[in-house]
Amino acid sequence: MALVLVGCGSARLPRAARGPEGSWQSFANGLRLYVAPDPSAELVRVHMRVRAGGRNETRAQAGLAHFSEHVAFVRTLADGRTMLAALGEEALAYDGTTGADSVDFMATTVAAHLPTVLGLFASALDGSCEVRPEVFTRERNVVLSELESRMRGSVGAYDELLASIYSPDHPYGHVLGGTPETVSALTAKDVCDYLRGRFTPGNTSIVITGGVTEAGALAAAEATLKPLAPRATLPEVAVPPVTPAGGRKTLAGLPGGWGSALVLHLPPADSEDGRLAAILAEAVEREVRDQVGAQGRISGLEVHRLGGRAAPAVVFIATGVQAEVRAFAEETLAHAVADVRGDAADKQKVEALRRRLRIAAATRYERLDARAERLVEAADGSRHGTLATDLRAIDALTPAALTRVATQVLAPQRMQVFELEPSSTRAGTGVTAVAPLTDDAHPVTARPDVAARLLREIPATNRSSRYTLDNGLTVVLAPSSSPLVDVRLVIQAGAIDAPDHPLLPAVAAAMLTPPKKGPHAKEAAKMTAGGAEKDVLFNLDQTIFKAGGLASETDRVLRGLAAWVIAGGYDFTDRAAIVGRMYREMDQQRVAESMRRKLARGALDHCVEPMLLAGEPDDFSDAAIAAFRERHFRAGRAALIVTGGFDEAVARAHVKAAFGGRQAPWGQSAPALARPRRPAPNVATKVLHMELPTTNAQIGVLLGFVVPSELRGEPGTVSLVRQLLEDAVDGVRQRLGVTYGFSVTREALCDAEVVLIGGEIDAAHLDAGIAELRQTLSRLRTPEGVAAGLAAAQRPVAARILAGGSDSAALAERLIYTVAHGLPLDHDRGEAREVVEAKADAIAELMTRLLGPGSLFAVCIGESTASCESLSSL
Repeated sequence: MALVLVGCGSARLPRAARGPEGSWQSFANGLRLYVAPDPSAELVRVHMRVRAGGRNETRAQAGLAHFSEHVAFVRTLADGRTMLAALGEEALAYDGTTGADSVDFMATTVAAHLPTVLGLFASALDGSCEVRPEVFTRERNVVLSELESRMRGSVGAYDELLASIYSPDHPYGHVLGGTPETVSALTAKDVCDYLRGRFTPGNTSIVITGGVTEAGALAAAEATLKPLAPRATLPEVAVPPVTPAGGRKTLAGLPGGWGSALVLHLPPADSEDGRLAAILAEAVEREVRDQVGAQGRISGLEVHRLGGRAAPAVVFIATGVQAEVRAFAEETLAHAVADVRGDAADKQKVEALRRRLRIAAATRYERLDARAERLVEAADGSRHGTLATDLRAIDALTPAALTRVATQVLAPQRMQVFELEPSSTRAGTGVTAVAPLTDDAHPVTARPDVAARLLREIPATNRSSRYTLDNGLTVVLAPSSSPLVDVRLVIQAGAIDAPDHPLLPAVAAAMLTPPKKGPHAKEAAKMTAGGAEKDVLFNLDQTIFKAGGLASETDRVLRGLAAWVIAGGYDFTDRAAIVGRMYREMDQQRVAESMRRKLARGALDHCVEPMLLAGEPDDFSDAAIAAFRERHFRAGRAALIVTGGFDEAVARAHVKAAFGGRQAPWGQSAPALARPRRPAPNVATKVLHMELPTTNAQIGVLLGFVVPSELRGEPGTVSLVRQLLEDAVDGVRQRLGVTYGFSVTREALCDAEVVLIGGEIDAAHLDAGIAELRQTLSRLRTPEGVAAGLAAAQRPVAARILAGGSDSAALAERLIYTVAHGLPLDHDRGEAREVVEAKADAIAELMTRLLGPGSLFAVCIGESTASCESLSSL
């Protein structure tokens, strides 16, 4: 196996799949630029990193870096607009983040608008800081509500945790976003001084990647970034080393209740030992999640990367509702660390780790956003090289090197342990600092025609092709410059095709294994030895066999998948073990399922899902398993979808050789099957109350509706509805500061699609929060209310639809839907076009249906939920 793995790194990546090669340069003003064109991309990603993170603020001014990031977006520019409003007219998506070491600005746009977007980013570095007082107040509200949302009312506990891990005065020893007290004390002068002293060209690196030529990117940069005048930069605060001393401490107030927290101190991230320690920390996280999922006694698990590159740390927080969970959580975390420490010396496990790391490294170069973030590290001087360099470093990973670092980093005497318990005080005190604002304080973020105009400026290209083999197999090929390949064999066979034994299709798929001898066995072995990962998924309608790996392994992945599904067979002596594993996995899914999904299921009148289906697998015979496969697993009832970095002509030949056979049952004719229509579930019309004891001064609220069946063929429209709702409830948080963590999600639930609006409202302001929520949803039922937020919602939705084309896995998921519904392969562009051309009156009419009586359900959770009854009139 080791011999097969040699050479699986960068040297064998085809040129089309090595990831965009880039080059960097420095301007006279000190700014560093990295340009990595990608001819297969439709969009352009800009990532600007300013070395102005939270390490440069004092504990008394905690939150200054984050607040400054917000203010940089809302400064008034020379033309009277804010940078936020201007980006709304020039970019499809934009964002900002603050870390311990840096502040990052990101934007996704089209090539024609790159010069303007770069000019807007450049304005953040010119020393200007004009902010209207009412806008400054609004942004403080946003920062305070974000703090409460992220920390869930436990800012003080997190601050104590960081001070214990580092020290109270260490640059990494305070909460990055600050506390309500420190943020409330910051003035406009504090923020502007910070921006002028640290947001300078010499303190900045910028990456441009995606659908733009190198010449075009450089010309845009020279016109906007090069002319920036050099300015003096305040010296970066030095980070002293941290000497891990172990120890044990009790900490009250973290979310989750009783439990244990374990802290690993890692070497500096840019050192060789730091890189190896980060790999070990990821392995510990994987092991912890596996053990927690298998045991089921721990109800909450959080993993946080703390500090910055100079002194990183990782904390694992495992919690439960009973005091007895604390000892069990500590034991679970300790076992996971010990297992990884032992695995570091195991050659076979290190080989498996290398295979996972190769895929992870390649994945970072696939999506525009992740690629830009990785490349800004290279431009920043902290790491050098491209994907090829990253893969070579992984190939050089040895058990000896891992063991040496594991002995240090994972030593019990170096790890800190915190015994967690609930707090006796109530959370949510930060809302007292929020200043109520009117709608007029919200900046306009886009003109109505912006998204449509940007979309028209994207060249119309379709690199996907669809054809049918002689045996009836539908094949879709979607080549790109991705360093990965994703292969899905989608068979139209699911639980609906076995109504008397609904788990039969899943067992038929799970038990299928490649031959143990002969050429097909060798093909399957080559696929896994080359680092490919395989899985089988099933739902009510389909069985999906999937495999993926580096693009250099495309031929092996195709042949290995065919050996598995077409040439494979059954060893029924393994049936009990396989069925037992299936049941354990279904149990783990139930345990891991989010609370909002469980609550939503209770609000629906019936629920049909594979993991909830009744019936014992042993109700059917071995012969029934084989017969189901023989009847359904046929080429004429299947589609092969291949996405990623491959040559199309070569892939066609490989597909035909691997999947084009006429052997029985694969190549036999596949007559169409009649399938019954399944009605969508109905929702509860009354508010559901769950009165639970809690120490938090918050009431949980969950609203939701079932997406009508006719809209399931229009995912772009549903995404637009979701974005409008998300922006609306976020506005409630910004205006009142009385909600924590309100978010909107789309969930596949109970053989339907459900949109959920969930979060928490400060109990002392519950009536006001519900009233504001009612008013917000009422506005969305009117054309005027929809029009006010439509343009701002259209841009990010269209951007997400188009950006999915650079992600081989996301593209494969999209093509599965496209093929199943007989849609054109460029359906995503049509989807994006429908989104940007949507009319306010039509969306308002749809909102009236979705949010009306009989469609919207409500669940209320907390100590006293009587006031929630008013949710029934939303």
